[in-house]
Amino acid sequence: MYNSIIVDYFSNPRHSGELTDANMELKIGNSVCGDTILMSVKVENGKIFDAKYKAYGCATSLATADIFAEYIINKSIEEIKQQPQHEIDKMLGELEPPQMHCLNILHELFEQIRSAA
Repeated sequence: MYNSIIVDYFSNPRHSGELTDANMELKIGNSVCGDTILMSVKVENGKIFDAKYKAYGCATSLATADIFAEYIINKSIEEIKQQPQHEIDKMLGELEPPQMHCLNILHELFEQIRSAA
């Protein structure tokens, strides 16, 4: 069963695609289930102006990529670095046990952007 957040972002992706002028790349791969997210990010003066992704995997992982892209756009890297763990954990809503790996994907996306900047 998917929660309403996952259904919305999976059914109506807002940031799927590619950026031709990206200057940061994030890549996540889950060897257990095969989910893969490739995210292109445009950063200028410490602020994220755009983000697009290509994702392959379950509905929850595709929604996770879209939720993350929407969250980071128009935020500074510093704001992202300060995002508390308990707030990140709420972004995907309530997940069923088979979907919990996507919370790990979300954590890894945050970690990559924090260490890349």
